[in-house]
Amino acid sequence: HTRAVGGRRLWPHSASAAAGGVVRAMSRNSEAVQKLDDISVTSIVVSSATWAVTKRPVSVSVWVLGLLLAAFAKGFAVDDTRREAYSMTLQHAEEVEQRELQKALTNMRRAEERYRNAKGWFSCDNRCMQLKDKFDIAHAEVLLVQSKRDKIVTEARREVGIWSVFGVQEVRNAFWSAWQSGKDFAARWTMMDAFMMAMPGNREESLVSVILKLILQYAINLTMGLAGAMFYFVYNVYTLIVSYGEPVLSGLAFFLLVIVAGFATIGTYLIAIYGTIAGGGFVLVRQAIKQAAVEGGQQGGQRRRVTAGHGDYGSGRVGGRSHFE
Repeated sequence: HTRAVGGRRLWPHSASAAAGGVVRAMSRNSEAVQKLDDISVTSIVVSSATWAVTKRPVSVSVWVLGLLLAAFAKGFAVDDTRREAYSMTLQHAEEVEQRELQKALTNMRRAEERYRNAKGWFSCDNRCMQLKDKFDIAHAEVLLVQSKRDKIVTEARREVGIWSVFGVQEVRNAFWSAWQSGKDFAARWTMMDAFMMAMPGNREESLVSVILKLILQYAINLTMGLAGAMFYFVYNVYTLIVSYGEPVLSGLAFFLLVIVAGFATIGTYLIAIYGTIAGGGFVLVRQAIKQAAVEGGQQGGQRRRVTAGHGDYGSGRVGGRSHFE
């Protein structure tokens, strides 16, 4: 509203200034929100991938090679003669395990049970010592049968080689077994972390905060579990190469390719996990900032309007005198 004094119209200057401040604040908030909207998870991923390719071409090439090996490497086919010899030798090893080894294990368990029952807390008499000797003999028999079975398996493996479809498939089985053990480790420890969070005495937290903490903790436990499983897998690959009787250079080449494929697979999986977590967190933070910007603009406009309504309305000067004069 305006008031007329001396034939002139007087405008509430403070109200107009407050309106201008509201417009400027809303403009700044809209610009900030627009900048956040311009940033997307896809653009971040693309820029990161571009940086990695340009700055680390050799590492990226090795990583891609590992992924291709993990996805498509199946091993070399063997002829029918070797395939049949391999199958028959493995069947012989299974017969030894099911008959001789199981019998030896049963005898060892019985001998161990009798020895434990005769043994005292801190002493072992003559009868106890005799039973211990029988247990040692039974245990040695088990080791002997296991060695016999392992020699038969090694003989079968050397018929085809580690580069064959049988060798590569056995390496794949070892990798996925280690993979599953790492994931099981992460699941167990995350359950323990959740149990500890639910223990009395911990400070109260919102459900969203607890879920986010458990997700991050699971990612950390998964990293530890897969790292340990990978080291176990590396050792297992070494024992398989030795068991297949591969020459030094050929075995070393196979070992390096398997290591590259294994680390590339696990690294890609962990990058995907952490990227998903980071992307979800970025989206949540962006939504919170946008909401705070909108609420801040509305509250700022309300404060300015209140100030304008109780300020120096009508304090314009006419003819060198104040309006209230």
